[in-house]
Amino acid sequence: MFFLEILTHYIIPVLYDSFVTLVLVLAIFFIFRIKDSGIRILFLFMPLIRPFIIVLEKVNIEESIYNYESFPKSLGALGIRLPDPTNMVTMDIDPIILASNTNYIILQVIIFIIFIVLLIRWINLALFYRRLAYEEKVGRKEVPAIYNIIDNYIEKIKTRSPDVSLTHNNYISPFVVGVRNFTLVLSPGLLEKLDESEKETLIWHELSHIKRRDGLIGWIALILRDLNFFNPFGYFAYFLIRSEQEKACDKMVVKYSGLSPKKIARNILNSLLKLKCMIGPNSRLVPCEGYTFSPAKVISQKRLEDRVNSIIRTNPGKINMGIFPKILMYILFVFMVLIQIMFVIRIGNFFILLR
Repeated sequence: MFFLEILTHYIIPVLYDSFVTLVLVLAIFFIFRIKDSGIRILFLFMPLIRPFIIVLEKVNIEESIYNYESFPKSLGALGIRLPDPTNMVTMDIDPIILASNTNYIILQVIIFIIFIVLLIRWINLALFYRRLAYEEKVGRKEVPAIYNIIDNYIEKIKTRSPDVSLTHNNYISPFVVGVRNFTLVLSPGLLEKLDESEKETLIWHELSHIKRRDGLIGWIALILRDLNFFNPFGYFAYFLIRSEQEKACDKMVVKYSGLSPKKIARNILNSLLKLKCMIGPNSRLVPCEGYTFSPAKVISQKRLEDRVNSIIRTNPGKINMGIFPKILMYILFVFMVLIQIMFVIRIGNFFILLR
């Protein structure tokens, strides 16, 4: 009965809330025609953030339902509610009783094991990236052409210049490592295959990740997704965040490169094709969580077409939303984080409160 309450009071409501939130976010994108990637990413964080409100808030279901004795026995009911801050992280059970309750001990052990596993995963991932970032650091004397491309672009976008590291560890796609200090990891084999314009587009794209602080955003999204490890809608929201980051960097390249959107799209397609041709039995595109200009995890031809069409339709003057509409979107974001669409199911005298 104890673990059934965990399922009905927390896990099922979290899945319900993430699903409803994700649907609402996609509906807002469609209704308001939101193109600003920063705003889109902000809203896509909601299915990852709101589950923690569900977990932290202790809700008395009977008190949440007005006149629950007359509540229909076989029907559900919809409503709107706000989280109660006074019910956040409350504990009504005596610590001595809690320590002697077998079910609570088992639950605490499970939570502790999960946290340790996730912590080990995050540390290993960070150390893995650090090793790649220091695999073969090269300076301006070794690769002057690469640094010339970097210097020309970072002057336009006003961001920090990264170090450059060459990888011979079977990773053929470029990616950026770092949250505060950045390293651009490149494969010499790939650089030999690309012409000058394709090489510039590839490097510009990765530098755009630095300007947008996608490394920090990506780590936050990754940690929230992992903490929602049982939530498939959290994985989907994370996937959409990553896709938006790639599109946003493509748009930034269009805005600052001076090349036409069609030229950028052509360079991207050619680079993707050359990357595909280089994939061998021992080669890998990128580390599992790397930010990349590559065909990694391309689910279908439709996704690639969507990316190319997004580049071609890009208007450099309308990449970012105006100040006033952006303020309205921030207000809407806060409103949506707090407002819960409540759905109550009654089975006999047992209630399930989805919110």
